[in-house]
Amino acid sequence: MNEAVAARPVGAGPFSIFERMVAWRYLRSRRKETVISVIASISFLGIMLGVATLIVVMAVMNGFRAELLTRILGVNGHLIVQPLDSPLEDYAQVASRINGVAGVKYAIPLIDGQVLAQGNVGGGTGALVRGIRGEDLSKIAI
Repeated sequence: MNEAVAARPVGAGPFSIFERMVAWRYLRSRRKETVISVIASISFLGIMLGVATLIVVMAVMNGFRAELLTRILGVNGHLIVQPLDSPLEDYAQVASRINGVAGVKYAIPLIDGQVLAQGNVGGGTGALVRGIRGEDLSKIAI
């Protein structure tokens, strides 16, 4: 018997006797205090729903953030190499040199430019266009 008492964990559990006593006092109804019990129950349900909503929203936003970062980094590289004065014509050689650096997953040449786009409604607007080779498209995470 003494071993069973000694093996019991020391400290308070998730709800102590005092907490249960206070909760039972305010959540049970007596004839005169029915309104207090109803208000306490509604408050308890409201807090429960609010916390559940907060947990769900935080979980969804965390997944959305991870997905957004994956998609943005899948299209935008960590490093962009551009020439200063002339067009970069030996892009395949530059990409192969960068691919040879330790720690680089892959280097993909891409074309980046501005265009004027017009829809069925009329009126043009500026747009950015990026183009990559078909064989490099499978390397990025979209």
